[in-house]
Amino acid sequence: MHDEERSEQMRLKLLDMQAALFNLRDGLVNLSLSLQELSFLTDENAQREASQETDDLLLRLRG
Repeated sequence: MHDEERSEQMRLKLLDMQAALFNLRDGLVNLSLSLQELSFLTDENAQREASQETDDLLLRLRG
């Protein structure tokens, strides 16, 4: 019985952590997209850098 409770607690913690990581990922992607939009308004070089940072971020998140 104790093992089942512990297993359920661990499962719930894992689900919470997974949800937090998805929220973090979504927030970082949104931030990156906002930076890209801003860079379109400012200069072409900044846009390329923001695009590269987004690509790098997505690779790290997938990796």
